Amino acid sequence: MEKITINYYLYFLGFLFFAFGASLMLKRGLLATRLLGLQFLQLGIQLYCSYYIQLPIILEHPHYFRVISPLFYLIGPLSYLFQHFLLYPERKFKKIYFLHFLPFAIHFLEFIPLYFSSESAKIAEINEVIQEGTFNTSFSQYGLIPMKIHLYLKGISYISYMVWTAFELFRYYQSVSKSFLLKNRLIVFWLTGDLLLKIFVLACHIAFNIIYKDQVQTMARDFLYAGEFAIMALFLFLNPRLLDGPYLKGLVFQHSHREIQVKNDDLVVFDSDKSRINVKNKSILEKLDRYFESEFIFLKSNISLNLVAQSLKIKPRLIRIALQEELDFSFTDYVNSWRIQYAEEQCRDNPRWKSYKIEVIATESGFGTRQSFNAAVKKLKGESPGQYFARYMN
Repeated sequence: MEKITINYYLYFLGFLFFAFGASLMLKRGLLATRLLGLQFLQLGIQLYCSYYIQLPIILEHPHYFRVISPLFYLIGPLSYLFQHFLLYPERKFKKIYFLHFLPFAIHFLEFIPLYFSSESAKIAEINEVIQEGTFNTSFSQYGLIPMKIHLYLKGISYISYMVWTAFELFRYYQSVSKSFLLKNRLIVFWLTGDLLLKIFVLACHIAFNIIYKDQVQTMARDFLYAGEFAIMALFLFLNPRLLDGPYLKGLVFQHSHREIQVKNDDLVVFDSDKSRINVKNKSILEKLDRYFESEFIFLKSNISLNLVAQSLKIKPRLIRIALQEELDFSFTDYVNSWRIQYAEEQCRDNPRWKSYKIEVIATESGFGTRQSFNAAVKKLKGESPGQYFARYMN
């Protein structure tokens, strides 16, 4: 009775997580927000159903039997995809990403005969589980794969996705500058902390499996998962801006307008209507900035306006107009500004770059030739590359 009473709290906690997940699903913004919402929806359903699969309640509600088992195949993919699209918000969800959910779909489909079976058939299956003393039975007339095998497959899936998530997070931290990480230290703390929590939950779950042989009771596991997501939700509630993704690092767009504003404030009283940024242009430039920021597309020497426009699904003419009206930049100037900015950051933060010759800096930052590098730096910075980058090489 005590275990049932404790699980009653999980029952209501499931409703709270489900409601929170639904609110995130309805929230406008990044794809990552909806993926996080799916995680909370999945956990809410899991906690709600967990109450009914406890003994002896499961004998009174046999239709909940095996309902949450396929959901465990969603934990790893949803966690990874959430982080992926939070760090790279301009990437599109491709059809190939549905392969992440293939194990869930297969596991769900193999249990359809059980889900549509009679109540008496489900109770007979539950009695077999009780007799074996574990949900992860070795033999069953339902399912293509024994539940004991699914236990190992779920564990492998979870660990694999956790390693993949950690690797991508580490690679992302390596690819950006120290100043960028400092500017986004809150989101760095959030993602890194959540990853460490997942490792802790996994370690505890493995320990419980080793110590406690009775696998029918899943209360400890549910409390661990609920605790992890409760901390995640609390941190998000206190810092809602996290769902906007990382702050962009030293954007050309932001810097240019900041400089223009200072000049106007210092020199003349300007017309506020003229100084206001066109909303449509701002939206285009923000997408353009974030695409360059997250994909480092400017490092490709064969970059073109048509290729960028195709990736962003924006007409080239609209990009050209936005750059010209708001920044007084051509597309070439915009690309070269990102390349020069990248070279500045690398020369300042990367010790290896401090020994590079100008020719190497040019090629490593996306310029095809030394001549184009010289011309771009001279045009945009008013100095030769040697003069300009000398200040970053010390």
